[in-house]
Amino acid sequence: MGPGHALLQPTADQRARALELRSLLTQAVPTPSPPGLLLSGGLDTSVVAEIAQGRGLREALTVIASEDAPDRPFAREVAGRLGLSHHEIVTDLPGLLEDLPAVVRVLATFDPMELRNSVVVARGLREARRLGIPEVLTGDGADELFAGYSFLWSLPPATLRDRLDRMAAGMRFSSFPLGQALGVKVRAPFLDPRVVAFAAGLGREDLVGSRDGTTMGKVLLRFAFPEVPAVWRRKDPIEVGSGSTRLPEFFRERMAPRAFVAAQDRIRREDGVAIRDAEHLAYYRVFREVFSDHPPVRRGGPDPCPHCGFELPDLSSDFCVTCGAWPARRPPPPGPAGPGPPDL
Repeated sequence: MGPGHALLQPTADQRARALELRSLLTQAVPTPSPPGLLLSGGLDTSVVAEIAQGRGLREALTVIASEDAPDRPFAREVAGRLGLSHHEIVTDLPGLLEDLPAVVRVLATFDPMELRNSVVVARGLREARRLGIPEVLTGDGADELFAGYSFLWSLPPATLRDRLDRMAAGMRFSSFPLGQALGVKVRAPFLDPRVVAFAAGLGREDLVGSRDGTTMGKVLLRFAFPEVPAVWRRKDPIEVGSGSTRLPEFFRERMAPRAFVAAQDRIRREDGVAIRDAEHLAYYRVFREVFSDHPPVRRGGPDPCPHCGFELPDLSSDFCVTCGAWPARRPPPPGPAGPGPPDL
């Protein structure tokens, strides 16, 4: 056991908090459990599977958009270990994009990161409906509550806590509106109010740590469920785990640079929208087609995104949920160098 590993051995206080977290999450999964689970094989969905197994969970669904998708072996291991019927929804990128217009309509966005992840979720939910699974569990919320994202790990403790609190206050997950549109109910145990309140009281030592020289988040959650196969798996976002992360390259290869620049210039001139790359352009074209009659979000209001003109979610937001721009606010004009002349 190396010194890095020793850094992630729980203290006595952490063992107590881990037991409390385990108890809260166990209570957050209903009995009987929903029969289905969107399973990536990562820590979050593995924890949910561990609790729900034996309570009515029978089916696990994993979307695979490339042969080397990282989720595949982990999801297989979890499903096999727990005796779940495992449905691998194997597709390619063109097949995955069949769900794009419906996802754009439901989410009212052309943000590439959102759509890259959400078409995967939509495909899993659509398969659940086809199989007659009326309700599914997800791992939504764990990364936002327990610092699963790598951009958080270098923040000082106070800044980390503030960022997590703001993330928790603004959490939104595409699985819920997509499930509603498809007639599949979505349940996310990590969003249980008791779990959210517990996570709000955690300090950096419970959230970020180092194991074998590798920094990772969700430390206390890992301590709480040491038996899950993915307990030390790195965080892979949906797009990486499923293989949809290749979509930017897919669109770039199908768009001549000169044609892209011409389209980019025309859209900026005619629509006032800044298009960043070929993938963004493809999604914007679907957005325009889906909402050809009227835009789903107000434009030109008191708080518009400077990159697309659509209204930002609220006055505190610096991310545009419509086009995906960040930061989505113009910097304030510089103030005067000093006091002006006296009034005369």
